[in-house]
Amino acid sequence: MVLLFSDKPCTSSPILVIGYGNPLRSDDGIGPQIAETLESWHLPQVQTIAVHQLTPELAALLVQFDGVIFVDASLHRNSQTIPQISIEPIQFASFPDSPPSSLIGHLSDPRSLLTLTQALYHQVPQAWWMMVPGVNFEVGDQLSGIGKQNVDIALHQLTHFIQTVRTEEA
Repeated sequence: MVLLFSDKPCTSSPILVIGYGNPLRSDDGIGPQIAETLESWHLPQVQTIAVHQLTPELAALLVQFDGVIFVDASLHRNSQTIPQISIEPIQFASFPDSPPSSLIGHLSDPRSLLTLTQALYHQVPQAWWMMVPGVNFEVGDQLSGIGKQNVDIALHQLTHFIQTVRTEEA
């Protein structure tokens, strides 16, 4: 696991966890599964949402938080060597005035959503991207064995990461 922090300190406001992906495409549902499980744990100062895709409407939600963690599945084709789960800070492009028209509509990744948030609200939360490896992205509503195993590992790492961020705040 990679833990990287940006220089912008996160305050004690709640952290938002956005799990995104399509639960009807097997392991692509890893992000929403993690968000839904984390929500059921009722962790203090942690709010979660599960979405199929990142949309511009989420920009209004992001500005309410000082920290956001995006959780998504990553495709890994070689099932013999699965890469580790990673959590990395997100770098994004800042536009001084209005967002480019390419950022209106469905957004492909968190950087695009953060860029839109910056353009619209002139602020962004500290953000990280958690990538959780999966091997099966075919039509189906069940995670693969590796997907299920990685969800469990990711939940443990995510709660530890949130705790670490909270410690850094103090």
